[in-house]
Amino acid sequence: MSIDPITLIIVIIGIVNAIVYRFAFSKIKHLDGIVHPKSDRRIGMQASMSITDDDYAQLSRFSDSAARSYTLFTNITAIFPLLGIFGTVVSLMKSSGTDDLSVNFSMALMTTAAGLIAAMIFKFLDSFISSTLDRALDEADYLIHEHDEEKRKRYAAQAEAGYRH
Repeated sequence: MSIDPITLIIVIIGIVNAIVYRFAFSKIKHLDGIVHPKSDRRIGMQASMSITDDDYAQLSRFSDSAARSYTLFTNITAIFPLLGIFGTVVSLMKSSGTDDLSVNFSMALMTTAAGLIAAMIFKFLDSFISSTLDRALDEADYLIHEHDEEKRKRYAAQAEAGYRH
């Protein structure tokens, strides 16, 4: 029994999605590494410490990058059940008018199973990074907002001091 083209496409996209997952995972871990040491500030510890402009740039860059790679991963994951259904439909359409109904029917079931198995595996992997990303993005947004607020206050204080002279 040979593998049909749609199942092969599912396997190839699965490999691509595994690479995207690894990339997203490393971006999210890096973002978490930037945010985590500073996140104690949010609960009142080290309240006098402020983030630097370099921290701000890193937070902005890695927040966007982590969110984009995670979105790509989740969108690719959502394709697998659709590919499985598509493979089923194509295989069953080939079976109309042919004598080899059992081969086409087994290929239809194989593409459905391949799509569902790939989707389940990647949804399981998603559970390892989604909460970390949500927390890291929340902390990064807080720190970025705080940095912007500090800059506005400094600018206002400098402007006010300039008007006094």
